[in-house]
Amino acid sequence: MVIDFTVTVSTDGSALNNPNGPMGWGWVEHTADNPGGVTTSISGRDSDCGGASNGTNQIGELSAVLQCLREHPGDYPLIIETDSQYAINCATTWIHGWKKNGWKNSKKEPVKNAELIRAIDAELSSRSGSVEFVWVKGHAGNYYNEKVDDLARGFAQRAGKNQVEGYMPVEGWEVLINGPYSEGLVIPDNYQQTGERSSLTSHSSQASQTPQASQTPQASQTSKHENDALTTSSANSPATSKPDKTPTLVDQPLFHEDNATLTEELITRLNMATERYDAAAQRLQLASEHMDQAVAKLDEAIRRFDDVSWKNNHQDTLF
Repeated sequence: MVIDFTVTVSTDGSALNNPNGPMGWGWVEHTADNPGGVTTSISGRDSDCGGASNGTNQIGELSAVLQCLREHPGDYPLIIETDSQYAINCATTWIHGWKKNGWKNSKKEPVKNAELIRAIDAELSSRSGSVEFVWVKGHAGNYYNEKVDDLARGFAQRAGKNQVEGYMPVEGWEVLINGPYSEGLVIPDNYQQTGERSSLTSHSSQASQTPQASQTPQASQTSKHENDALTTSSANSPATSKPDKTPTLVDQPLFHEDNATLTEELITRLNMATERYDAAAQRLQLASEHMDQAVAKLDEAIRRFDDVSWKNNHQDTLF
């Protein structure tokens, strides 16, 4: 199908009792000028959701963006609406510094969720059409933001009650299994880890043919998708790599409105500010020591000047 208009998709992630609570992700397509309301995703769906028994809000946000990109390849313009400043900054801003620093952060530590971020970057680089990220305020009455939040949160609630198997990008499982949230993680039977990369067993392709309908409030009534299998790593990505294109970034306030993500972002910024403060304090201490030395020398010079001056003015009284 030839698409000659811009496609708009909302994405969201959710983690109950973040961090390390039941987690979900979701995306919903809502292209305004799509003739006849025909979905543009090659899967034939206008929404999708998944998650795991435990994780973080950030992993959910990144998984939603990654799945959205993989379901919407092509040369048409794509707009991704999200309330996650973290996901936008990972995809458009911070990634450039991480690449230069060998995927180390300002503390020289490995970047969190790097597998997901690398996968997003690969999808952006290989996609022939432009991608624009638009920030929307979360939980503020935006219809599609609320709708996709229902999908993500609804999956997280069911995953927390063991009512549904985890459904994540392969890179998402890697982050969870190799990260600090692996304890208590419920891994689907059709998942196995081989070497440094994760892979799917033959059972996954069979299970993927039996999607389940999502039962979350306000969810899409046309094609809600809740697959029991894992999604493949790059099944819907173009085979040939295109030159790197930096996505457009618009409407970016300073902080994310979501409390959980806001807290993590604030902690990161506070840590960076603390490092700068410590460095400035060391310089100030050094400058203070130099000042003390200078004052001591000045006092000595004044004392000597006073001695010479007194001798010159009272020479006749010395003897």
